[in-house]
Amino acid sequence: MIIQTYTPHHWAIQAAARHDYAAFYEHEAMLRRRLGYPPFGRLARLIFAHTNPLYAQEQAFRLARTLRREADIRGIPHLDIVGPAPSFVPKMRGRHRWQILLRGDDPTELLRELSFPQGWTVDVDPVSLL
Repeated sequence: MIIQTYTPHHWAIQAAARHDYAAFYEHEAMLRRRLGYPPFGRLARLIFAHTNPLYAQEQAFRLARTLRREADIRGIPHLDIVGPAPSFVPKMRGRHRWQILLRGDDPTELLRELSFPQGWTVDVDPVSLL
């Protein structure tokens, strides 16, 4: 196998080059634990898509404000609201996509009792962030 990279000294590349899956696992687990990513925390991904890029952005910022306000009112501990930001795949089938990530012990606690405007997709414990 040949790997081309701009960062040959990156820990993941070094572990792969040495076939050291244990070192890769240990480092990755440490990072995930520190940042609260699965399996040490949970994620919820909220995506809004629309043909008008400015409208999509506006809706994402509007919902992010609502989520932050609700989290403060409810006093939900150990919850990070990341974004809004363009989705990792920012345009799909002619629709501009924006996302908000909820990261914490139980992001569904914030989602309960909230109604989402039309156009939002909510994915709890997403398999992929792409």
